[in-house]
Amino acid sequence: MRNTALILITALMVPALLADKGKNYTKENVCQELKAIGIEKFKEMFTVLYSQKFPNGTFEEVNCVADEMTKLAEKCCKDASPDCYDKGATEISEKSCGKDSPFPKHPDIEQCCTLQGHERKLCLASLRYSADELPSLIEPTNEEICIEYTQYKKNYSARYVYEFARRHRNIPAGFVLNATQNHVRMAGKCCHPAVKISCFLEERLQMGSSNTFLRFLTNVCNNQVNLKSYKFGLSAYYGNLLGLSFEDASAISSRFQSGLEKCCLQPQPECIIEELTSFQKVLCSESKLNMSEDFRKCCRKPALETLPCVDDLERQPRQHPHVADPVSSQLCEEVQPHGIDRYLFLIGVKQSSISLPVLTTVLGRIKNTITACCSSADVTACLKESKLKKTTALLSKLDNTCSQYLKLIQSERGETQAQAWVHLTTSCCFKRSPAQLCQKLTEDVIKYDDDTGV
Repeated sequence: MRNTALILITALMVPALLADKGKNYTKENVCQELKAIGIEKFKEMFTVLYSQKFPNGTFEEVNCVADEMTKLAEKCCKDASPDCYDKGATEISEKSCGKDSPFPKHPDIEQCCTLQGHERKLCLASLRYSADELPSLIEPTNEEICIEYTQYKKNYSARYVYEFARRHRNIPAGFVLNATQNHVRMAGKCCHPAVKISCFLEERLQMGSSNTFLRFLTNVCNNQVNLKSYKFGLSAYYGNLLGLSFEDASAISSRFQSGLEKCCLQPQPECIIEELTSFQKVLCSESKLNMSEDFRKCCRKPALETLPCVDDLERQPRQHPHVADPVSSQLCEEVQPHGIDRYLFLIGVKQSSISLPVLTTVLGRIKNTITACCSSADVTACLKESKLKKTTALLSKLDNTCSQYLKLIQSERGETQAQAWVHLTTSCCFKRSPAQLCQKLTEDVIKYDDDTGV
């Protein structure tokens, strides 16, 4: 897949991006790529980008806007007028704001539609859906793949692109196209003349490493895009995982986050591959790291397999001395460099089971509280009244709860056992709980505990 095409398609979505190079530059390069990859692949790229931008839109809505943008490119490559794209993009933006627009909707589109001309186009292009209500794509069964492949053979690829992209909307579009190409190839190979289980098994084994990396990339890019205080959680995470000091953990996490910030929303995959390969070298060659044998094994893997491997390593609680008293005004003093960040690190590094989104959210709340108090007239009084100790205690409680849950699901029947506990606590902790239901749920929990020895 040619990277220039992805860059130029993004430029079509935001026409001003290439304004400094002139309209003819845009036209000539887009037409060159359109000719090189063909209209079908060209539209497929648009389907990825708009599925990621509007994951709550239907396939028909996404397909409609992708079709419009593809037709615009096709038309302008036959039209000698240099302002063809600009006029076409304006017409599409006006259509997007129409009452009966066939395009996918966005919660913030009305704000863009109050603007006019160039500003409206820029606003529409910058819209990005941030809600986290769509789960990761659950891989269908072999039978389901073959039924869908047979039913929608003509546009099966486009439909899979749509589903995959809308659930992996914060990763480079090139990875979506690559995953789709592999999946469609597998379906075509393994569904004829009937479902071949051995064929699917062989294909999935071949795609194992790339799928593992994709899950890792989806997770870290989602965190980067959606977590406001990601750097605090990430620093504590690496400090805990690798037993690093505040200074070393901050340097490592900043290096990692800068790569994500630069590349996660770039359409071409080369950016993130280059950044993560570079980060792997830093992570595995850093002389200050006290590497465990498991960590060394991860570092012996290929670059893009190392990071998912490291991410799966078990964390241990880390105890750091000299945690500052949260009610002390010393946190606000300039003579103590990075005082607040260091304090957040010393709290977060103790947590070994909590997820990064939860850790980041609590640390962000603590950071905001301390920062606000540092600007108050009586810093010490503000900190004492801010319930910081209670928030810190809550973090430990959350970590302990996650630790207990993770222990439950580690056994062979763990998921069922954990679900039994969830059913019991949500239905039977109340004083007037239903007798027969709670009797059954309690017996289920006892049974699973007896079977697993937990």
